[in-house]
Amino acid sequence: MLDVLAPIHLFAGLRASHLRLLEPLVEPYACTRDTVIFQQGDRAEYLYVLLEGAVALRHKPYDGEALTIAQVQPGGVFGWSAIVGSVRYTSAAVALSEVRALRLRGYELMQVCRHEPELGEVLLSRLAQMVGLRWKDAQAQVHALLQNRVGTHRSAKGAKKMGEETSFSKEQHLRGLIENLSAYIEQFHNGKVEFVSFDGKVLKVRLGGACVGCPLSPATLHGWVEGTVHQFFPDVRVEQAE
Repeated sequence: MLDVLAPIHLFAGLRASHLRLLEPLVEPYACTRDTVIFQQGDRAEYLYVLLEGAVALRHKPYDGEALTIAQVQPGGVFGWSAIVGSVRYTSAAVALSEVRALRLRGYELMQVCRHEPELGEVLLSRLAQMVGLRWKDAQAQVHALLQNRVGTHRSAKGAKKMGEETSFSKEQHLRGLIENLSAYIEQFHNGKVEFVSFDGKVLKVRLGGACVGCPLSPATLHGWVEGTVHQFFPDVRVEQAE
């Protein structure tokens, strides 16, 4: 099993002693095309590392159609709810082809990371990076949804008599964007993001809910919040408020 783990990005470069600690946690997984590997709302038990094939991650908001939020390729991970303390998976995973993967029980993996801080720091940093990149792939769909919602918010808050030009400041745009983005983050993993301040250049936000203390909160801030804000306002810098 060590020779299987070593080439995978998540485990690449780890010491043999660390790989031996991880080896008992790993079990092979395989399925055929169209298999639902797990449903949104299923108990979050395993983190998966994809070796062969492709997997679609699909999330259904309570008030809309299911979104394909990402397509995982070999070397990617999915099922990360199992390592951030979520009781249930926040999206479904569906095999787009024959799939071969490794899976690790999330609780056991986090126990090893706590007992081996050096190993935990490396693994959690890599997972945060991988999740952040995946969210950037999802933002095209979320972008369109948020544009529509921000537009609706703007109409409701800033409507004027027909023929008059509606004035809507950048700060108001950002407030509406963060408000709606927070609703999606809550749906995805029970976290939230709060608008704190905007000085014309720097937007300060505060993460809450499941994001507090979560090892992947940097990916939420930079991969999801900052990445989405930059699609609307590329000149705005996003920082976490103290």
